[in-house]
Amino acid sequence: MKWKVDFKKKDNWIMFAFVVLGLIAFLTSGKSSSSDEVKTEEPTTAADTYIPAGHTLVPLEIANAEAIESIMSASGGVVDLYLAQTETQKGGLKVGSKLKMIRAPLNPEKFAVLIKETEGQRILKFSGPFIAVIHNPKIQGSKLADTETKAGIRIHYQN
Repeated sequence: MKWKVDFKKKDNWIMFAFVVLGLIAFLTSGKSSSSDEVKTEEPTTAADTYIPAGHTLVPLEIANAEAIESIMSASGGVVDLYLAQTETQKGGLKVGSKLKMIRAPLNPEKFAVLIKETEGQRILKFSGPFIAVIHNPKIQGSKLADTETKAGIRIHYQN
């Protein structure tokens, strides 16, 4: 039996091209890596890679984390921190203002603030949990609340 292909017909060219492309695909698919190797994906870059010199990243327990997750971008934002009210502590005390808060890249439900190394101990004096209030990200400068200041007495006179 002899195979004869008539290349004058359009259908024969399409069939010939299909067979050739199929052979090429089959031959190149055999060059993949061996099945013994297990490919593991590298985790996303850890947050400590992005800490600037002279700063530290302090992980915090955020009481309103669920609300913050739905508002804050994946890269984080600028926040004010307040102490949350618990059975053992009075809430509402401002701990810091205009602090850069970021999400943990390996667990986006966790947060940390970026502060100067010299101020790290000041924020760790508070046990948390904290309440975060989001600011405009264009605000410059951060400041931890001064825990030493005492509320003064003010007298207002009216006539």
